[in-house]
Amino acid sequence: MAIRIITASGKGGVGKSTICKGLALQFSDAGKKTLLVDCDAGLSSLDVMLGVSHLVNFTWSDILSDRCETKDALLKVSEKLTFLPSPKEALTEDYFDQFSGLIKELDEKYEIIILDAPAGLGRGLQRAAKAASHALIVATADEVSVKGAEKVNALLQKEGITQSRLLINRYDIKAAKKGKLLTVDEIIDKTLVQLIGIVPDDKNIVYSTVSEKPLKTKRSAKAFSRISARILGEKKELTLKQLK
Repeated sequence: MAIRIITASGKGGVGKSTICKGLALQFSDAGKKTLLVDCDAGLSSLDVMLGVSHLVNFTWSDILSDRCETKDALLKVSEKLTFLPSPKEALTEDYFDQFSGLIKELDEKYEIIILDAPAGLGRGLQRAAKAASHALIVATADEVSVKGAEKVNALLQKEGITQSRLLINRYDIKAAKKGKLLTVDEIIDKTLVQLIGIVPDDKNIVYSTVSEKPLKTKRSAKAFSRISARILGEKKELTLKQLK
């Protein structure tokens, strides 16, 4: 049975898809059979970030509409990493139960399933949440993002997901110390979600995203490595010193 993780955020632009890519690469590199699912119908981007957009012929909506078999839409990124793309157009149907059923069918074939939900509190988030067992709520250190993360957590709880963890992205220690951004403690207090990891503010993550390449900087790669290990139940120290 796979760990089915939805990544969610209250607002766009927090780097959620980049987080999904980074964690998926870490899990697969560690030998875990991983499925990465783009759930953002109409605004999908993971196919570009993974460098497989030219291979996309079918998406999960084609599976649910009986236009193809499940195997026809699954794209092999590497030996241990498989990608299921999202439709490029907005959907007229919700597919709540069908999508959840599809992910649960795939559950037996993978150890980790990462569901990259669309930002916000709409039906796309609800659809992905119904298929998940765990949640990563991604936020940056600003008031708007943190307020959105608090609302997302409340919605996920209503959907029955009790194992939610907070992931702070693009954290700038110096800016937080100067009062320009929220501190880690302030973010935790405002969201009331247990922290699982912090990814530093690193331009190399952006370069990795647009160039379809894995992370090269040790600082960021180690952050993703620690977070993936904690998701798997390993005990890893969590301090700000690790981000320097």
